[in-house]
Amino acid sequence: MSGTNVSIKESAMTVDMQQDCADCAAHALRTLKLSEQNSIAQFMKEELDVKYGGDWHCVIGHSFGACVGHDTTHFIYFEIEGLYFTVWRMETTNAIKQCGAALVRTA
Repeated sequence: MSGTNVSIKESAMTVDMQQDCADCAAHALRTLKLSEQNSIAQFMKEELDVKYGGDWHCVIGHSFGACVGHDTTHFIYFEIEGLYFTVWRMETTNAIKQCGAALVRTA
């Protein structure tokens, strides 16, 4: 995935869509400051909204818990260089609940 070390923890989407999410995250990390996590999340959301339609959501950080409803084929949870990403699209039909956590201790 563009030479970036990506570890997919869980996914309910096509391999191509996983690639797009990871590439989008890697691009955001190259162009925005790591400390601007809200901007990174907003960038990813807006890119996915345009490319795939619908209403995408993105939560990123070094440590967080999440429980989200999402479309059954539009969810991914992955890590790039110690930063965790939960990305999903929620539609009112065909949704399931996904609970997970990324708990990472930093020195």
